Amino acid sequence: MAARYEKCLTESDTVSRFALPISWLKVLPPIEQGSHEVNFQVTDGLGFFWEFCCSTRRSGRYRKPVLQSEGWLKFVNYKGLKVGDKIVLDTEADDFRGTKFRIRALKLNKECDQWLDV
Repeated sequence: MAARYEKCLTESDTVSRFALPISWLKVLPPIEQGSHEVNFQVTDGLGFFWEFCCSTRRSGRYRKPVLQSEGWLKFVNYKGLKVGDKIVLDTEADDFRGTKFRIRALKLNKECDQWLDV
């Protein structure tokens, strides 16, 4: 199942965690029974590998998935991301290795009015 999520970063995204739409729980690796989180690897737009942990609320009807701060903030800081920069998270089916996840960090180049991978 291919999926794509695109978001301009907010203050919360740059200092804490990255919220995902609940529909991504169907896309991410399954969270095991009794747990509320799952680790997964992504490749960025430049070919580097990153590991993120997606967690959900332990109780309540709305599970609200978020990328936890540890891996997420390493990515944000390494890329120098700020409020207004853009994240594109997408998937690609791979018959041999399962779903591959890719994350792109984009900054707007104001001179040419184009989003560029960082």
